[in-house]
Amino acid sequence: MSQILLQAVRLIDPVNGVDLEGCDLLIEDGVLQQVGAEMSPPKGATVLRRRGSVVAPSFVDLHCHLREPGQPWKERIARATAAASAGGFGAICAMANLNPPVDSLESLRRSQRDNKAWARVPILQFAACTKDLAGLELTNLEALARAGAAGFSDDGRHGLSQELLAEALRRAGALGLIVAIHPEDEALLVLANRGNRDPGQWRIRPPGAELSAIEHALSALRQAPGARLHLQHVSTAASVELVRRAKAEGLPVTAEVTPHHLMLTGASGDAGPADPGRCNPPLRTEADRMALWEALLEGTIDAIASDHAPHEAAPPSERLPGFSGIQLVLSAVLGQGGALSHLGRVVETLTAGPRRVLGDPGSAVPGDGIRSGESASLTWFDPNQSWTPSPQSWLSLGTNTPFWGEPLKGTVLATFARGRMVHLNRELVPELGDV
Repeated sequence: MSQILLQAVRLIDPVNGVDLEGCDLLIEDGVLQQVGAEMSPPKGATVLRRRGSVVAPSFVDLHCHLREPGQPWKERIARATAAASAGGFGAICAMANLNPPVDSLESLRRSQRDNKAWARVPILQFAACTKDLAGLELTNLEALARAGAAGFSDDGRHGLSQELLAEALRRAGALGLIVAIHPEDEALLVLANRGNRDPGQWRIRPPGAELSAIEHALSALRQAPGARLHLQHVSTAASVELVRRAKAEGLPVTAEVTPHHLMLTGASGDAGPADPGRCNPPLRTEADRMALWEALLEGTIDAIASDHAPHEAAPPSERLPGFSGIQLVLSAVLGQGGALSHLGRVVETLTAGPRRVLGDPGSAVPGDGIRSGESASLTWFDPNQSWTPSPQSWLSLGTNTPFWGEPLKGTVLATFARGRMVHLNRELVPELGDV
């Protein structure tokens, strides 16, 4: 029998509305047996104690790109999910823009088989809204839902018309699933890039394209009673205001923000050579960044998501858009001055927030908060411990992150998912053996 006693932690469980100091948690053979204060260690139990540490439900990432199949030199499922577990994530949502995309029963089942075979943590696989992500013809949403799709998204593209999006929302709503959109109006992107219709060449991505896409999506949502719309990687103050008004109106819309949009700014509100990296949407202005933080803290933005997008190394002029970042979500966010004073809210956007966005498919996420008698699905972290992304500490194949080599605050000590320890920081927790 294996027993682990976590002593004197701060327990932050937004799923169940709990925030308590000085808690002990006893895990026995992967099951959380007791939650309370000042327990006597059972004979033979491993006692773990770290001053100022926190236990929370395992994190959930709403937005990841796994690259396998199709581009295994960029990322492998095993490497991405190892990085996820090291970042405190007990489950992740994989996008459909693989090669080929997840737009059929065959491709969905293939991804599900690969995910099950190689993943360290559970993967909720999204399916495409439209065939080949082209925005022209909807996939068989009903069949994909029956086969276990966690939601629908053409992320990386947003070529749907308002009418087609409304139909997708109605059909997905009837299935109890969300439609998540990459909010950039592709018609405006074509114009901004001098009529270039090749998405791979769209380097100019004005804020107005995001605003237009969200306006059209909200109009589509109004035509789809019972549907739920999720906005991915919101990046501008104007977009935040639209979401705020839509929620005040009672529309069932949710939104996410990435750590890089919370933490970094670009050379302008568009894109430019002085940006610390390239991503879609691009890094915006300081005013946008501050508006995102305000929206996150007040609840207008529901979740922090990594938008993990690993790529091979390349010179700055040749870099493909996207950052590899699932391992450092918590750390990047806690690096923001004052974020520690809002730690409860930050944890909520990584735990209860994503679960609410997913709705019924969230039942596939390990753990329903931290409760005695259930399999342990929790994240133990030290919000004050620093670490630096480096070849020695990094698990993803993709090193394309603007935080490379930068000291970050907030270190995950251990992650449990469905009763299994999926990550252990051996440097800081030497008492336990291998994962």
